[in-house]
Amino acid sequence: MRALTDTAPMAPARTDAPDLSFVMAAYNAAPWIEAALASALDQRGVGVEIVVVDDASTDDTASRVAALAARDPRVVLIRRARGGGPSAARNLAIERARGAWIAILDADDAVAPERARHLIALAERTGCAVAADNVACFPDAEPERSWPLVPDLAEDAELRVGLAEYLNRNRMMGGRSNLGFLKPIFSRAFLARHGIRYDESVRIGEDFLICLRCLMAGTDMAVSGRAGYRYRMVSTSLSRKLKAADLDTMRTTYDALGLTPSEPAAVRADAAYRGSLAEMRAYIGLREGMSRRDVGAVLRHALQPACWRAVARLALRKLRRR
Repeated sequence: MRALTDTAPMAPARTDAPDLSFVMAAYNAAPWIEAALASALDQRGVGVEIVVVDDASTDDTASRVAALAARDPRVVLIRRARGGGPSAARNLAIERARGAWIAILDADDAVAPERARHLIALAERTGCAVAADNVACFPDAEPERSWPLVPDLAEDAELRVGLAEYLNRNRMMGGRSNLGFLKPIFSRAFLARHGIRYDESVRIGEDFLICLRCLMAGTDMAVSGRAGYRYRMVSTSLSRKLKAADLDTMRTTYDALGLTPSEPAAVRADAAYRGSLAEMRAYIGLREGMSRRDVGAVLRHALQPACWRAVARLALRKLRRR
């Protein structure tokens, strides 16, 4: 299959649309991308395609994908001359996708063979337009060792998560295990009907925000305890480099959503989430000030009650782990 550019016209509609489209943003992922693609193509019981957007890689990521696309028509490669970031790449892939369901797969991760079928069945059984499963985290150098991203979610558990519970499960400080790091599948029709896409200005928390938009549009999120997604922990991962500027963007984007809950549980959850953003922002500001040896910034953040609460929560978390 030929590679496309980001300015190429849409392909003619086909009648053999797959059940699910994996969308993948790829940047300098040559060491891992073939394994990621192989895991997606190995899905059992469902028809799949993979739409890969190479975000101006400087290694041979694109050529590796192109070689596979030439052999397997289920793989589509779109090359971008200039990088626009993972959210922009995913949005472009979603526009080209033909599946009834959209699945997010990062170029250095992998999925279990039964995952697509399991999540589609879960979403259809619950009537949810969004479904996700637990994530097995593993070090890049030790793939045989793994642990669940959401440790308090039993393997046989199934949750139906609404807006309030989702916010409570995504507090940056003092909340329960974070569901915003899960890699969901979405109903493509639901995304199209409500005009939902990734926010391209956000560098951290983009999966959390798109799921939140879906919940605000009227669906719940079905969550399975089965860990069908394998998250490779590598030093270049963006999610491991949280900065104060990222939190400022996150707060601005969250405010722009216009979330005005009326149910008491959702009102409390919204307030708690905003409070957790403020605590994390104060703590990261303190940490960055110490790194720069900026005494003024250290004092400014250290005197904030939000920073005290953040330090206390982090200390309590360490004690509990011990």
